[in-house]
Amino acid sequence: MSFYTKLPLVAVFLFTIISLSASELKLSNPILFKDEANGETQLYAQVTVSWENAWHNEKNHDAVWLFYKFLRKDGNGYVHAYFLPETAQIIETYNSSPSVGIQASKDQTGLFIFADRPYRGPVKAKIQVQIDQRKLGRFNPQGGKLKAYGLEMVYIPSGAFTLGDPSERARHYSSFFTSDENGEPAGLYNVVAEETSIPIGAEKGNLYYLSQNQYRGDQQGELGPKFPKGFQPFYIMKYEPTQGLYADFLNSLGKTQGQLRVNFGGKGYYSHRGSIHTKDDHYEAKYPDRPNNFMGWDDAMALADWSGLRPMTELEFTKACRGPDAPIATQYPWGNASKAKVDRVVNLEDNLILQNGWSEAQLEDKNRENFGASYYWVMDLAGSLWERVVSVGHPIGRAFEGSHGDGRITYYGFATNEDWPKGDTEIGGFGYRGGGYYTHGQPYSEFNPYSPIAYRPYGAWAGGDRTEAYGGRFVRTAEE
Repeated sequence: MSFYTKLPLVAVFLFTIISLSASELKLSNPILFKDEANGETQLYAQVTVSWENAWHNEKNHDAVWLFYKFLRKDGNGYVHAYFLPETAQIIETYNSSPSVGIQASKDQTGLFIFADRPYRGPVKAKIQVQIDQRKLGRFNPQGGKLKAYGLEMVYIPSGAFTLGDPSERARHYSSFFTSDENGEPAGLYNVVAEETSIPIGAEKGNLYYLSQNQYRGDQQGELGPKFPKGFQPFYIMKYEPTQGLYADFLNSLGKTQGQLRVNFGGKGYYSHRGSIHTKDDHYEAKYPDRPNNFMGWDDAMALADWSGLRPMTELEFTKACRGPDAPIATQYPWGNASKAKVDRVVNLEDNLILQNGWSEAQLEDKNRENFGASYYWVMDLAGSLWERVVSVGHPIGRAFEGSHGDGRITYYGFATNEDWPKGDTEIGGFGYRGGGYYTHGQPYSEFNPYSPIAYRPYGAWAGGDRTEAYGGRFVRTAEE
């Protein structure tokens, strides 16, 4: 690469996504440089990424998933910008940051940035990639604007884990177990491999569960070799998508796409924690750090595809909550059967906060109950919004093969992945885990707002479109 002798080709306004204020994820002005040293114009994008409370410990690490979009030549929305293989690099680190690692996805959709050795604290680094102009088609990057987007993620390492809960009460709510020859519990179910199929049914040794209705599953079928089972390593969003992120997503879409993906308005939206609105033909979130409720399944899948991520499965949800620990009765994601010390709550101003003076800089394994944090320090897997997951209780869900989004959605605003469940009208294939917060003063139930890890009262219910307690969270299979 030659020395850059040109001024920045395009310098874009400050663009920042904050995945809840505790970590203060920030992206600086994305800048395009051009290099004509070899008789060809080559484009390089630079952006500075920083966030607080990063970690790399003996269990796992957090990361930022970084991706780019270019404004279309006609100005009607943005198109995903891919980069050339082996061009992603760290240009500079700042403020005593640790050694920073970078891993670009093989499909050149985005890249992960993380502390690559034991560390706890802030990370700040300047990242550079070379844009693949061949994949921009009729979009002209030299005449458009570049945007960079970042999402905080948590790495879930490979390894075996256990499905289910030893309590009879959990089985009443359709928790998983190993079947005996009569469909009765013969212990919990261990997931010990990724590419080995898992049969479901009332035969000896199969994965099974009790089900009184279609909300919990059809109790049959098989999870094939490509169904993501949670044994292989993957990244999961540290927090649920925020209203600020969803507003930025809407702002990047074309007119027709945006009309179908707009999720705000109607009775109850603004009185039940919704804050997205329009101002001067632009989408804004009054409270950008709030989890994005009122997000239907098709809304969530469009956002996942646009981000280069994918939906998670019921099994991956369990792994992210529990890790390799042996289950205990009525266990929550923070590792015990009590809600008494959870200080991660929706306050009277409708914001999800840490109360009693806690800061995420204080998070440790010994106090993760206070933070509502999972074994791997994933936040809010119970108690904020219901987590939509690909269900094992429906043939459409079982056909899921774990394909990733490519950053581009259809003209009408839908995800393009053929193996993903589709539709908000009970077609089937997805369900809900983790519990959700509805409104102030509503009495707690056995699974609201905090649901034990193994409870599946709606594990196969593909209903509930845009509702105050429904959200989503996305993952990406880790690459070696």
